[in-house]
Amino acid sequence: MRPPVLLIPGNMCDSRLWHPVAERLGAAGYEVRHSTRLDHGSIGAMADAELAEQPEPVVVVGFSMGAIVAAEMALRAPDQIAALGLIAFNASDDLPERAAVRPRQQAEVRSGRLAEIVADELKPNYLAKANRSNAELLELVMRMALELGPEVFATQSEALRTRRDLRPAMPGLAMPVLLSCGSHDTLCLPAWHRRWTGMIGPHARFNEIAGAGHLLPLEQPEALADALLGWLAEEPLCQTAS
Repeated sequence: MRPPVLLIPGNMCDSRLWHPVAERLGAAGYEVRHSTRLDHGSIGAMADAELAEQPEPVVVVGFSMGAIVAAEMALRAPDQIAALGLIAFNASDDLPERAAVRPRQQAEVRSGRLAEIVADELKPNYLAKANRSNAELLELVMRMALELGPEVFATQSEALRTRRDLRPAMPGLAMPVLLSCGSHDTLCLPAWHRRWTGMIGPHARFNEIAGAGHLLPLEQPEALADALLGWLAEEPLCQTAS
């Protein structure tokens, strides 16, 4: 039988991030599960919580912070991960310039400025220029963030600030791996994904999707679903047993 597919959203996102992609996976016959455990204070704790809820091997696909969690899951419990999808991924520890602003953002969000931080400092970096006037997409990003709230923001921000550098461990990912990002992603660059793919080895594939920035699952969901389904169809562990 095909293993279930666990979808892990990114920073200040929930399952709505994956809606179009999840529909395509479900229509193709995959059991789709959604993460609910991204409220822990470290990436490692998030990974452990996710693993504890998966009684059998799963395909895990994570976006951005969720991709970091997914990679940590695969490194901690490789036998539980049938295949690994890393979307808009960053294997390194927090960049100094990002780590430096996180405490200030956390404090401002706790003082009631979540909407302003998301609108002024985060959303402008997420989207390809062509998508920055997409009111429906921008509204969804803001709604997810506001509904998750300031404490989740602060917790996730600190988990990202203190995360470990996964690059030395990348060759230890022995399962099939797909890395994918938007061609206009300025947060997690396509060049980084090519580098991580080479570090993992020949069982890793890289897919770059045109017309998307960092929010690939929302900006180009059909193209991402095509990439995931094509990859899963090629992997024996992820196919239906005959």
